Amino acid sequence: MDEKVKALLERVKGTANYAADAAADGARAAGRKAGQMVDVAKLNVQLFDLNGEYNELLRQLGQVMYSTHNGQAADPEQVNSLLAQADEKNAKIAELRGRISDLRQARNCPACGAPCGREDKFCRSCGKQL
Repeated sequence: MDEKVKALLERVKGTANYAADAAADGARAAGRKAGQMVDVAKLNVQLFDLNGEYNELLRQLGQVMYSTHNGQAADPEQVNSLLAQADEKNAKIAELRGRISDLRQARNCPACGAPCGREDKFCRSCGKQL
């Protein structure tokens, strides 16, 4: 085979390998992004449920307050229990919101896959420009 043809075939082979690597990197990045989106969706469902439970506790507390306003004696144990539950739900809601924010702010390095901040210019792990 002619040397020029061999050289051309080697260049075509090198280009094909580069394209295959780039496609694989793109597929991995898309997979990580899809996984991130699924995680955010799951957390949003949990957040929705917790908000419903929290609002129900606040409604019950409001009912106790209104009953007290109308002259009925409030059960201190019930009030303390409702307040403790509301505090617990509120802390879980704040935690979920923080986790969702962290997931949305993160992106992965295309070279090594390490998590990086949205505003980062270079990967914190490998140093590649983002």
